[in-house]
Amino acid sequence: MTDIEVTREDDYATVTISNPDRKNAISAEACAEMADELRSLEHDAGVRAVVVQGEGDAFCSGIDLSGGMDGKGVVEELETGLNAIAAALLRMEKPTIAVVRGVAVGAGASLATACDFVYARDDAVFGWGFTDIGLAPDTGATYVLPRLVGVRRALDLLITARRVDAEAAVDMGIATETFDADEFEDMVAERIATLASRPTLAVGETKRLVQRNTHRSMEEALRAEARAQDRIFETEDFAEGVGAFFEGREPEFEGR
Repeated sequence: MTDIEVTREDDYATVTISNPDRKNAISAEACAEMADELRSLEHDAGVRAVVVQGEGDAFCSGIDLSGGMDGKGVVEELETGLNAIAAALLRMEKPTIAVVRGVAVGAGASLATACDFVYARDDAVFGWGFTDIGLAPDTGATYVLPRLVGVRRALDLLITARRVDAEAAVDMGIATETFDADEFEDMVAERIATLASRPTLAVGETKRLVQRNTHRSMEEALRAEARAQDRIFETEDFAEGVGAFFEGREPEFEGR
């Protein structure tokens, strides 16, 4: 049985998928719980970044097929579970960070890449093995992956189900950075601290603009940027940023 554990440290929260005996395969019940936790963290003003990881030496090996469908049909199962997790990560207006040790495969790869930043240990492996068991991709794979690697490469990864190591994942745009095991924890902690310290409201506007402007004309994108700036002009973090600039110091943003 998969457990979902949420811990808080300073100004960020960590969501851990805990089923190490099955490489953190996630059950249907745990999917719904994780989606609920992510939605709660989205509205928690004290949380300025959200980290997703697996317990031990694996990120997530996908859906736990041994658990059955939890009495639901396929569409309902996905809408309340894996797809709901992906949607919560993609819509969250604060930085989301996947910390990937070992395998991130199937829905696990989709969950990792639904995060804004993916930090991979040097033993990390990514793969979308849906077709290996006769399934089409889900959990946002066909939405996210083409945006990261392009259509042709996404089709290659999704149809052949070939796996990609950490270094190749960075080269392809699947992962943000990879680090050797001996420096991984320290480097990731540093990256998380930096992301959690950024101006949260401006981060949210940035995420929204990047996601939506890929479908807009140039004129629409420019108008959307102007409207976002108008909203950000009223924030305390903007005032702090300007004040810090003129005072020659580092800004101390508080996410307001």
